Amino acid sequence: MRRQNKNIDLQALKKRLDDSDSEAFTQWESYSCKLVTPMYGGGVNAGEVDKNMPIRASSIRGHLRFWWRIACGPSDDPKTMLEKEEAIWGGIGSGSAKASRVEIRVVCKPLPININQLESSKSMKGAGVKYILGAAGETDCLTSGYKFDLKIHYKNGMTKERKEQVQAQVKESLRWWASFGGIGGRTRRGFGAVTIDELEPIVKSEVMARYGKLELTQQLSNSAEDAWKKATESLYKFRQGTDIGRNEGHGNRPGRSRWPEPDQLRRMSNKHKANHEPEHAAGNVFPRAAFGMPIIFDFNDRSKTEPNTMTLLPAGALRMASPLIIRPYKNGAQWQAAALLLPNWQAALREPLELSPSPRNSTPNHWPSSENERNTLAKAITPMKMNKDGQIRADDPLSAFLDFFEKGQ
Repeated sequence: MRRQNKNIDLQALKKRLDDSDSEAFTQWESYSCKLVTPMYGGGVNAGEVDKNMPIRASSIRGHLRFWWRIACGPSDDPKTMLEKEEAIWGGIGSGSAKASRVEIRVVCKPLPININQLESSKSMKGAGVKYILGAAGETDCLTSGYKFDLKIHYKNGMTKERKEQVQAQVKESLRWWASFGGIGGRTRRGFGAVTIDELEPIVKSEVMARYGKLELTQQLSNSAEDAWKKATESLYKFRQGTDIGRNEGHGNRPGRSRWPEPDQLRRMSNKHKANHEPEHAAGNVFPRAAFGMPIIFDFNDRSKTEPNTMTLLPAGALRMASPLIIRPYKNGAQWQAAALLLPNWQAALREPLELSPSPRNSTPNHWPSSENERNTLAKAITPMKMNKDGQIRADDPLSAFLDFFEKGQ
C-alpha cells in the first residue's frame, strides 16, 4: 500500500511539473533560424558535427553573450560591463554566483541517415574558402539550408520594466548575431552564418555607433554562399593573390610575397636562398598579425638555406582572435559580401608579438602608432597601395583591406 501511494505521489508530481513546463513554454519567444553557409564543427568534439544534436543551445548562448558585449556593453568601463553582463547572462562575480535571467533552448532535428546533409571540407570550391580553412584537416561540414528554432524565455523575479529592458538587449544581441555571427567553428571567416528573417539586419550607422567599421560590396547576389565566397576571395587576394599579395610565380612555385614578414624572418635568421636576398623596404614589421594569430611561416625549403618554420604569436599567448569578420550580409531578398571590423579593432594593431622559435632573440614589431611611421610603411607595402604612384589605401593593414574589399578588387 505504501508503494502504491508513493507511485501516486510521483505521478501527481510529474503531472504538476508537466503542466508547469507547458505553461512556461507558452511564454517562450521563438525565432526561425537557417544556416546560409556551411557549418564547420559545432559538436562536442572540435571540428566535428554532432549528427544527433547539430545545433547546441550552450554554443548559441556563448555567441549571444559575445554579441551582447558589442551591442549593449559599456565601451569604456570593463567593470560596469561585467556587472551588467552577469546580471543578464549569469556568472561568478565578486565571489558570488549570479543566475542567468535568460533561458535558451534549441529545437532541431537529428541528421537523417538517408539524407546527406554533410559536405567534406575538401570538396568545397574556391581559392578563398581553401585559404580560410588553412591547415585544418579534412572534416565534414553541415551544409547550408539547415533550419532550427531558437527559443528564449525570461525567468521570473524581474520587474516589468527590468524584463522589458532585458528583452530589448537580448533582441539586440540576436540582431548582431544574425547579421554578423554564426554557429560552429571559424564563424569570423563566415562559416555557419545564420539568418533570422524576423529581425532587421544591423546597418552601417549602428556599427559606427559602437566604434566598428562595416564595408559591403556593391554587387548583389541571390546566393548567400556566393556572397560569402566573394568575401573569402577578397581576403585571399589581399594577402596572397598574384600581383596583389605576391609576385607571379613560375609553374607550381608561388611568387615572392609582397608583404614584409618573410624578408624580415630572413634577416633575423641570417638565412636565405641565393636568389632570395631580403629586399623588402618595410623592415621589421609584421602587419598581417592584426588579422589574427597564430600565423605559421613555412618556407617549404628542402635545401635548408631558408629560415626554419616559425610561428608568429601574441606575446605570452597562443592565439589572438581576428578583429575582422567576413560573411554574407542580407540586403532584402538578396545578399552582399560583408567585412566587419569589431569595436576596439585598433588594439590588434598594437598587440605585442613573439616568434616561436625565436631567431637570435629578435623581437618582431607590431604596427606603429606614429602617423608618419605608418604612412612610410604603408607606402612600402604593395597591397596597401591603391596604385603605382604610391597613394595608400589607409595607414593600417585592416583599414587598407576594407578599402580593397569595398572596391571589389
